Amino acid sequence: MTDKTVTLDGKEVPVITADVKTTLKHKKTGTVYSSVEDAASFGVKKEELQQDVLVKLPKLDLFAKTK
Repeated sequence: MTDKTVTLDGKEVPVITADVKTTLKHKKTGTVYSSVEDAASFGVKKEELQQDVLVKLPKLDLFAKTK
């Protein structure tokens, strides 16, 4: 989480940043590559790649007080 805030409807709201991890791997062999260019250097086509995205967010207060 950061100390940044945004004003919405006259209230200061904190900006939440997510940790995002992207993994590229070959669909059939499971070989992991660091980038699309890295996979292309091994002769792997873009259609043969699988992209997994993991997004981690801090817990959010879903039961905040309402009017």
